[in-house]
Amino acid sequence: MTFASLPMILYVLPLFVILTAIVPAQWKACVLALGGLAAVWMTGGFPALILLLISVSATWLIIRLQPKKSDAHHHRAELWLYAGIGIQAILLLLGRLMLDDLTIVPLVMCAMQGAECMSDHANNRFHKPALFSFFCYQCDMTRLPAGPVLRYETAEQLRAARQVTAHRVGEGASGCIRGLFQLVCLALPMFRMQDALKTGTVLHSSADAVFAALSFYFSLYYGMKGTAQIGQGLALMLGYRYPDSFDSPVLADSLHDFRRRFLTPLYDWTERVLYLENGVTDAGAYFARMSLVLGGLGIIFGRGGAGLLWGVLAAVLLTAEHVRRGKKRYTLPTGARRVLVGATVLFGVGLLRGRSIIECFAFYAALLGINGIMLSDTAAYLMRENWLILLLCSAGMFPLRKLLHRLPTGKPLRFVRTAVKGAAELLMLLWAYSELLSRYLRS
Repeated sequence: MTFASLPMILYVLPLFVILTAIVPAQWKACVLALGGLAAVWMTGGFPALILLLISVSATWLIIRLQPKKSDAHHHRAELWLYAGIGIQAILLLLGRLMLDDLTIVPLVMCAMQGAECMSDHANNRFHKPALFSFFCYQCDMTRLPAGPVLRYETAEQLRAARQVTAHRVGEGASGCIRGLFQLVCLALPMFRMQDALKTGTVLHSSADAVFAALSFYFSLYYGMKGTAQIGQGLALMLGYRYPDSFDSPVLADSLHDFRRRFLTPLYDWTERVLYLENGVTDAGAYFARMSLVLGGLGIIFGRGGAGLLWGVLAAVLLTAEHVRRGKKRYTLPTGARRVLVGATVLFGVGLLRGRSIIECFAFYAALLGINGIMLSDTAAYLMRENWLILLLCSAGMFPLRKLLHRLPTGKPLRFVRTAVKGAAELLMLLWAYSELLSRYLRS
């Protein structure tokens, strides 16, 4: 079972949201944590649940035993920190071998939050939490499937600032509908399309390679964004307001800007933990830390060596841009920079989608036009069959809702805008549930 399945959307998530809403305040975090464990168990099975519990328990135990940095215990604190990070890395590698691409995301979330907690504790910025509070922080159902990555203190502040209002409930329901539509109606068709676009069999020409890279990017973007938006919407209905995970990456005019806009909480985590932008001026240190993060993500979400190569090459480009920042250079127009960044991202997608280095070479050979430039018959058929989904995916890359809010705020126009938004979200909900029901009945 996946997160985008009818039992999960129709039964599991609503059940724990209702239980969280009706239980006393001191038990709400516990119910959300149990909901997170239930979601992990239903999507990843028993291995995912065991790995998650080991990750949370190991992090808490390291924090309890780890001394804080001082003149007497400076090296001991670092050794405990490196040991804890090593344990999390081993658990992630085991998860990569035992779990699917998307079911490993909760384990990655816990590892990142745990690494930050251990680092903060070693540097005297974090007090030892109780096991119950730490468990609720790590396994929160609204953040575990796709983020955002929050500091322990930030999560506690958001929990203390909980406020349920009619506006928040309506805004949260709207976010859940949009997230469900993106996950079910946009991401899943793109994932299915990837199975039909195999390098070396169907994928031959330059147009095939561009089409495959674009559909793979759509599947990643809407899969992660839709899942995160569902969790954010559920949290908002319960009174918790989380930061947005995406900020229109299509508008990025540099690779650093793209990294900031694509999974913004992950960008904030790297800044807090690795001090990349403000604390690191040496190019070698910047490249090493960036390679550690991106190479690890490439191994987890890519295909072994190809994913690692993607991480290293991305670190090279980001390091070059970091070194050149602030120096006088010829500046392209904003539109040209955005096109260049988009082309660079799609060019790198070939390494993430390849199942081996050889398949990656075949992809780039096709991209260079070794076998021609026109669409193959199979790719053209897939494009004709999914033209509406591809059009919606392309339109969804742009901040349409922000543009809609910039319209004049007169009473008639406000009524029309509200009616159009309500009708669109109703259509999204019906489309998503019809797709979920048809997939459930077919299975």
